[in-house]
Amino acid sequence: MANQATDLLFKMLNPVYLLINRRSDRTRRLMKLTEQSIETNKPKLLLIISGLVIAILSPVIVLPRINHPFFVYRTSIHLASITISIFLIVVSILTYKRTRSIKILYTTVAFLSLLVVELIFLLQIVDGSNRIMVPLAYSELPHIFLLTMLALFGIGVLRVDK
Repeated sequence: MANQATDLLFKMLNPVYLLINRRSDRTRRLMKLTEQSIETNKPKLLLIISGLVIAILSPVIVLPRINHPFFVYRTSIHLASITISIFLIVVSILTYKRTRSIKILYTTVAFLSLLVVELIFLLQIVDGSNRIMVPLAYSELPHIFLLTMLALFGIGVLRVDK
């Protein structure tokens, strides 16, 4: 009797289970295709990152200085550098996930160091940001990060994988 009830319950719930399982398979395949398309479509990834950086930083950094062309150009250069460094970080992380090469990991950290330097340079030109950081950090910290970036690139290039 219990076996018949189990069979009946299984027959009733099996279509629902198959529907849920099929949808989750579709969702997994769609997510995998989306991830693969982003990995293979670098211009699309660059556009997404550019849009996010501009949407996040422009209202805070560029728009308050829109009447000062010199500052707009200067901040635009830093925004472009930040965008490129974030793009390179994301691409190198995706490459590291695929290859598991320690060279790529060093390169990723080097690009991260470049991002930190650009953020420091951007903070230097923003009004009121001197309250956030120690003034000595403005002069020496970017040089330390640039040296770190160069060292990591050197290690990544000169390292021999076994």
